[in-house]
Amino acid sequence: GGIIATVLAIVAFIMLIIGVVVSFQKEGNAGMIVGALGVGTFICTTAGLIIGLKSFYEKDKFYIYSWIGTISNAVLWIGMCLIIVKGFMNS
Repeated sequence: GGIIATVLAIVAFIMLIIGVVVSFQKEGNAGMIVGALGVGTFICTTAGLIIGLKSFYEKDKFYIYSWIGTISNAVLWIGMCLIIVKGFMNS
């Protein structure tokens, strides 16, 4: 579970970076592309956070990936929540 959570965090981070780059290239007018990347990032981080938290219940495991995946997904999830809130405030 910890490895899956870590991989999801990496995928979400890549999607977030791509969304930011595309948004800057299109000067904030990327529309559906960035929206889809944002939703995908949010879904990946949510799933990764849940899987990461559940991985702590596995017995006889090396928990380093559980920690890395859970913390990374939590930070990305909070960041996405802030971006979403900021987007609603600008509407």
